[in-house]
Amino acid sequence: HYYITNNLRTRMKFRSHLAIFNLLAILVTVVESVSVEIHGENVYSIEYQALQYFLFIEDKEATISCTVQGTDIAPDITFKKEGQPLNTVLPESLYKIERISEGQTHTLYLRIDAMYTGGYTNIVGNWTCEPGQNIPPAHFKTLCTSKPDITFTPELVQGVARMGTTITLSCNCDSLDALSTGREWNWFIDNATPAGSKIHYTGEGSETGYPTNQLVIADLDDLDSAEYRCGCIVGPNIQFTSNEVQMSVMRPPGVPQDIIQEGATMDSLSISWSNSDNMGVVLGYQISYKEAAGSAYREVKTGSEQQYTLEDLDALTDYNIKIAASNNAGSGSYSEIATLTTSQPRESKPFIIKPRRLVYDQDENLYLIDAGVGVDISLICQVNSYPASIVQWGLDGAELATEISNDLPQNYGRSVQTISKFETEYVLIVRASRKENSGLYTCTASNTKGQETLTFKLRVKDEEVIDDGDSQENKDPDAGSASHSSHSYLLYLLSLTITLVPYLRHML
Repeated sequence: HYYITNNLRTRMKFRSHLAIFNLLAILVTVVESVSVEIHGENVYSIEYQALQYFLFIEDKEATISCTVQGTDIAPDITFKKEGQPLNTVLPESLYKIERISEGQTHTLYLRIDAMYTGGYTNIVGNWTCEPGQNIPPAHFKTLCTSKPDITFTPELVQGVARMGTTITLSCNCDSLDALSTGREWNWFIDNATPAGSKIHYTGEGSETGYPTNQLVIADLDDLDSAEYRCGCIVGPNIQFTSNEVQMSVMRPPGVPQDIIQEGATMDSLSISWSNSDNMGVVLGYQISYKEAAGSAYREVKTGSEQQYTLEDLDALTDYNIKIAASNNAGSGSYSEIATLTTSQPRESKPFIIKPRRLVYDQDENLYLIDAGVGVDISLICQVNSYPASIVQWGLDGAELATEISNDLPQNYGRSVQTISKFETEYVLIVRASRKENSGLYTCTASNTKGQETLTFKLRVKDEEVIDDGDSQENKDPDAGSASHSSHSYLLYLLSLTITLVPYLRHML
């Protein structure tokens, strides 16, 4: 904020032979206040106070001061009495003007001899302090109300712009209106005026040929790394500038090379790579990878180390891997694709995932399925195996079907679904079940390391079996006992209630 205020200071000079009664009168009165608002860097308003003095003083020096705060510019101030310039009111021999500046505070003192040989100085009247030419006139009052700042499009990344691109610098200032005359903006690159064929201005007013609030620099190169400032021109010889902003121009890194497999497990790949000779600055890497037979890449960002371990992969699977380096200027080009393979799982005999919602008979080591006549029944056998297994279905100790057999007895069917590379779901279907379909069904998975068998006991009954929605799916082995326990608990509560009712009546 920028203020001008007026003060009256009196300094009495009494001669030794005069008593205090020689002072006839001193009276100072502020009679009016005038305010003019002006905006700019550290300039918000200028306040003028017009002072009227009723003075008739013997042997006295009168001092009128005007103080300007909030600007580095030492302002010009004109003192006037009744609207008339000082030099037309008083002889120059009877006054002097002193200026004292401390930082952004500037004070001008008008010192007037109130008494001189031959008569009195008439200083009674309406005195004002008015701005000179280097203080913004009133028609600039709608300019910047805050210090200008610079923004970049596209934005800088930690002060860095990408080499070879085009960038727009905008000088921003709140509450900005266009000037009626003159240029509005100035730009500085390392304290010099921008020049060159790849520099131009854009935005409103660019057709005038003067700088605007938007500076465009095309095809950035090393020479454009500099400190940038913008200036908001608010009057003759007055300019309020932004802080200096450093922009560094950098090229993206070169291309990584020689992706090497350092190690592999069934679900991870450890890789390393090297940098080419023209890598430049590298702050990190972006690794893209996918299954060789897949289509969508997954990405992971790493630090500046030239090694990484990819995890959560599938065993015995080929992966396509490519790497790009990055810095504050962006990402460089990807390396050539390397195809690496995870290791195979440890060989073991097949593992059959146990049904979760079927009733399990621990004594017979089998799962029970009860069904009515005429329904479709699915027996599910989910096998996890490496090496791969051969699965065979059996009924009452006799072979019923293998996974490659199409010769099934009447009203039987089957399906096979791959869950993952090493897990497969085998389903035996009994269609429109009949009583003679009852029996012990086995699912046997075999590989070079051994075999595993899962047994179902199917009971098809003449009477209708109520389907609770779980008859064709796996049930919790403890479901039956849980239901029985709940039933017993309810009977216990009922018995306790019947016992307590007579007792409660007696108490009431």
